[in-house]
Amino acid sequence: MRGTKRKLIFSVILVASILSILFVWSELRDRMYDLHYTPNASQMAFEFKAPTKVPFAEMKVTDFSVGEDQGEAEMSLLNADINMMDIRISSSKPEYAKDNIEKVKIGSDFYGDFIPNDSGRRVLTWKDEMYYEVIYYPKLTPKEVSKTQLIQMAESFQ
Repeated sequence: MRGTKRKLIFSVILVASILSILFVWSELRDRMYDLHYTPNASQMAFEFKAPTKVPFAEMKVTDFSVGEDQGEAEMSLLNADINMMDIRISSSKPEYAKDNIEKVKIGSDFYGDFIPNDSGRRVLTWKDEMYYEVIYYPKLTPKEVSKTQLIQMAESFQ
């Protein structure tokens, strides 16, 4: 009887520990961080929205370029841990393989396309006057940034 009671207590503690670890991991995985970005004068000539939330701490805009015809722009984000993302803004719709696209809802007003693995990258694209693409370049696996985090990032565009 005494051995059964110990096994039961050990099992309960083990299950509680595993559930706690999974909960903390899922909470940290979907955490979003503020992006403090103010476009400079040359970037203001191209009207676009930028995110206020990103899935990694201390991300900074490392590059911003505008196409010659002013119809597209690209912004690169990077942090000290070398987590990399690109944001592309264009007047033309980006093309991806149809068999790899999942339709997703972004906020209450928009729908977008989520591509879980496009040659190793994770992509979310949608239209809000212009076409927007958020592209995540994984260090190990595309799942480092969840679909939920990409949607939350898209919802933060202002």
